[in-house]
Amino acid sequence: MTPRRAELPLGGDATRRFIPLIVGAMVYLAALALAGTFALDGTVQQWSDSLRGALTVQLPGVAQDPEGEEAKARIDAAVGLLLETTGVLSASALPYAQSQALLEPWLGAGDLPADLPIPIIVDVSVDTGARINYEDLGQRLEEVVPGARINDNGVFLSRLVTLARAVQLVGLVVVFIVAVAAVSIVVFATRAGMTSHRDTIELLHLIGARDNYIARRFVTHALSYGLAGGLLGLALAVVTLAALALAARGVDQTLLPRLSLDLTAWVALLCVPIASALIAMITARVTVLRALRRLP
Repeated sequence: MTPRRAELPLGGDATRRFIPLIVGAMVYLAALALAGTFALDGTVQQWSDSLRGALTVQLPGVAQDPEGEEAKARIDAAVGLLLETTGVLSASALPYAQSQALLEPWLGAGDLPADLPIPIIVDVSVDTGARINYEDLGQRLEEVVPGARINDNGVFLSRLVTLARAVQLVGLVVVFIVAVAAVSIVVFATRAGMTSHRDTIELLHLIGARDNYIARRFVTHALSYGLAGGLLGLALAVVTLAALALAARGVDQTLLPRLSLDLTAWVALLCVPIASALIAMITARVTVLRALRRLP
């Protein structure tokens, strides 16, 4: 006689109530870690595209007349020298009003002292394949405009990418730890279920129930709470990401770049509940079959 499913009522176990919540919490953490990894990758790419092939030159400002003849003479001397340099494609000074706007996030709008010598910023576009001796260029700029300084975006970009990759690695480590924790939770829940139904399992085993049948009951149970917890965790993660995106709208982009997720990132996040269900299924099956092999 083939045993009926009701002979192994796993749905009434205490783990049915608590395991989905635990799985949901782990999926929530994993989803946020993945979202942060993808968002950071996109942000670094945006910065790379905007900074690659560009550098800035900072000239001393003129406090008394920031847009007067003296300031224009400094700009003309620096821009002329830059355009004569092999590898420089273009060079132009930022308008004084734009330089003021760059300081507003820190000093406030309209709060700049009248005698504050705001530096003159020259935006320079260079050929990415050209080899420019920035040390020599800096010395020549210093000769024509004392106090001039080159800010090489390549150095800043390399440090930024290194930091971003380190943060991304931490995010992936968090995902891995969450996966290991999920496996441990499923093993614990499965063993607890087998212990509470040990007599029934042994009876089913004695009357001819195959190991695959018994394992299938635990796999179905694990699939249900793995998927339920995964969907719960993903829903909470989406709400959290939406709240963060809404809060970031009021932040000036010069202070915090816009963090956005592309289609690949959203597909990866949607796969997290499926992954949690698969982990629960596979772990439960392996755990049950190993335990059943020990039965007489």
